[in-house]
Amino acid sequence: MAYKIVVANQKGGVAKTTTAVNIADALMYMKYKVLLLDLDPQCNSTSVFIGGAPAEENKTILNVFQKKDNISDCIKHTDFGDVVCGSRELANSEDTFMRAAGGLKIIKNALKKIEDDYDFVIMDTPPNVGAFMRNALFAADGIITPLQAKRFALDGLSDFLDTVELLKDDGNENLEILGILLTMYDQRNKQDREVYEALPEVGASLNINVFKTAIRTCQDIENAIADSKSLFRTKSNSNGANDYADLVCEILEKIKK
Repeated sequence: MAYKIVVANQKGGVAKTTTAVNIADALMYMKYKVLLLDLDPQCNSTSVFIGGAPAEENKTILNVFQKKDNISDCIKHTDFGDVVCGSRELANSEDTFMRAAGGLKIIKNALKKIEDDYDFVIMDTPPNVGAFMRNALFAADGIITPLQAKRFALDGLSDFLDTVELLKDDGNENLEILGILLTMYDQRNKQDREVYEALPEVGASLNINVFKTAIRTCQDIENAIADSKSLFRTKSNSNGANDYADLVCEILEKIKK
């Protein structure tokens, strides 16, 4: 049965898509069977996996939400890996699913049909706590929350944690925050170092794990994302690949516990 991880933060610009894609990439490099779900109307994860926006005739995550197709029929097998492509049309339908009966558990129910086909399902989400992020949180086993190494990185985190607790009470009691992940970390920057040093104490005060691994700024990460290439197949010895490999080792160890 697949372990389902959602990469989520209601703040934008925290390397959420980059994190989702590279966790999936690292797990695939380690020979795990991985499916990525792109729940963000911006479709950035989709662009990485297929090298651009999905063609109109492609079946996307919108088909799953509209219950036009089973999720298995919407999986696209690419050179990068397996993905259920995002759709820009999601942006026009969020209120509909937010109000619909059962609209927040569509992904949870859809994944039941394929969860034995994969070891991991990674879900990329939009930077707001709307219908699509809530669908991911209802379906997930664990959450990874990326934070940029900047002074106001923790703004809004308590609100996000409150939402997680509400969803746990409302039917996903086993949902676990795997950890807070510091991204775009530049140890040469004084502010970055201050955030890095303060974060474990903040995590302890909130009773949340903070990953020991911080994802350093790395041009190879940016180039791989921009070129729709696997970081681990093209730059496996880069700082970025090493950081994401260390992160995945932490994730696997935490899941085993």
